Amino acid sequence: MTLNIIGPLSTKVEHSFRKLSAVASDLNFSSDELGKSVSELDAALKKLNLGISAWVTFRGNSDPNEGWYWNEELGYDKVGGTWGMALRTIKGSGDPEHDLVETWLFNDGPRSLRLSAIDAIPKLLEELSTNATETAKKIRLKLSEVQEVAAVVKKAAEEPLKRIIARGPEVPATGGNKK
Repeated sequence: MTLNIIGPLSTKVEHSFRKLSAVASDLNFSSDELGKSVSELDAALKKLNLGISAWVTFRGNSDPNEGWYWNEELGYDKVGGTWGMALRTIKGSGDPEHDLVETWLFNDGPRSLRLSAIDAIPKLLEELSTNATETAKKIRLKLSEVQEVAAVVKKAAEEPLKRIIARGPEVPATGGNKK
């Protein structure tokens, strides 16, 4: 007796594929909606024109004895020339120069990573706030130095001009009288 595997197998495959197709549609819709919400948050951050980076780890592990580690991070940074919310994974073994780092703008990252990162958004906003406060403080501390240097350079740049004006235009030497 020969078993008819093709019929029941193809029926099971067809049923499974139809079920997967329906689930994929829901998954894509939900993922797109998540992306839209993150894009709105991203647009609000871009309006602030921060120009500073911040990263927070939302998942990771390490073995100090073996020296290896991995982290998954949510950040705000410039990726591929564009500022925005971003994701990155870092895998290494104690030498940061040889770490394996993959970075994506948030909506370009792997779906599972995007989902895992959502709970870290408040922590990222707090880190951005802290970094912005520290950066503004550093700028204020250096501002008076830069203003002083600029004033000195401006004054020095004006002095040669004042001497030229006081002397009058230079007349080139003719090298003697020619008759």
